[in-house]
Amino acid sequence: MTQRNAPPRFAVKEWNACGATQFYGKDRKRSYIVEVSLSEPVRGELLQQAADKALKRLPYYGSTFVRRKGLYYYADNDLPLVVAESENPRVIGGEITNYHMIDVTYWKNKISFAMFHGLCDGLGLNRWIEAVLYHYVCLKDGKTYSDEGIYTDKIPYDPSERADIHLQRRKANIKKVKALMGTEKRFRLPELLENKVDRMYSLPLKVKTTDFLSWCKANGASPAAGAAAIMTKAIARENDVRDSVIMSVVPISLRKALHAEKTFKNCYAAIFLPTTPEDARSMPVGELAAKLRAGMRTQMSGEFPGLVCAGMNTMIHLGAKMPGYRLKTKVLAMGDNNPQDTFFVDYVGGLRCNDYADQITEVRYLNAPPANGASFVLMSETAGCFHINFTQTIDSDRYYLAFAAILDELGIPYEKLPYESYLNPVVDLPPEQR
Repeated sequence: MTQRNAPPRFAVKEWNACGATQFYGKDRKRSYIVEVSLSEPVRGELLQQAADKALKRLPYYGSTFVRRKGLYYYADNDLPLVVAESENPRVIGGEITNYHMIDVTYWKNKISFAMFHGLCDGLGLNRWIEAVLYHYVCLKDGKTYSDEGIYTDKIPYDPSERADIHLQRRKANIKKVKALMGTEKRFRLPELLENKVDRMYSLPLKVKTTDFLSWCKANGASPAAGAAAIMTKAIARENDVRDSVIMSVVPISLRKALHAEKTFKNCYAAIFLPTTPEDARSMPVGELAAKLRAGMRTQMSGEFPGLVCAGMNTMIHLGAKMPGYRLKTKVLAMGDNNPQDTFFVDYVGGLRCNDYADQITEVRYLNAPPANGASFVLMSETAGCFHINFTQTIDSDRYYLAFAAILDELGIPYEKLPYESYLNPVVDLPPEQR
């Protein structure tokens, strides 16, 4: 058996409350990867320079973690972040990536950005990707493109970029939190009832921004609500749903609601949008999309953000008080403790690429296998297209094809992209440090 080399001793910083739930569970954690395909082969030496320039302005993406008494703390990591030419993603968090919790690799015309979800969420990772891509195309083309909205050295550092919404203890009304999440019996995809999660499947398609947004606006919907409505209809067509709701779960950013707009750290919750079997079968897709959009707006404009944040905060601080790693895991392994719902629609916004958008041909988000299996519709609006990737633990394309068939009925053109199976590497998390 190969013995693991002892990592360097990093100085302990603040407790990672906002990412606490990402560290624990029965299975080892896996990385989250965003693949960005360009119109021409990647030049590795310039990509390294771009990553170095981005990290100079955004040093917190170079953070690592230290574990003490079962809790994980941020630590600065001054070791170099080395870009590598690699067809396959690398294990992050350990010696091969100098203990960084992000990694940048490239192969042919594709750049892969990997991260551990305990470091930041999808919107946080987007900030890093935008900065690296910006510096790369400027270096490659020998010109200065627009950096509007991108974190370069033109934007002064603000300490709130490191804000942690869960660091301070909050009081929660647990009854109200549970009520917001709903008590309905939820339909679970039959493929997931005895689904062993050992592979993920990526089934992507691409829709022009103007085509999809025009349909959404015509129906008083948003992109996430529109995709949720189409997926709900697809599931209803493929299954005989009778006595349970089809529950769409929509992850959302709490940055604006909690006045933490600049944080790169985890700052998210989820909205639960139930649809009855009757509505799923009989309601037109546009009408259903408008209804789901109204439900999202009602929750986000009310007390939901504060309540759900306080509920998560209560669990995080309760888990932190538990003696021993095993008891901490029992409380903090939310993914293991709570079965996933019918499906997720995760709209991670878009990558700002300003006046070099024509150089980006595809964006694909590849999440790690969720506890208990699930089906995700991962969306990004980048370079004039909605890149929609069905990532699932199900070896079947029937929901993907049903979704595409509804797009056909709505007159929304799309492009199917190649399928693939994948399994992101496990993350090398630090052992206990005394």
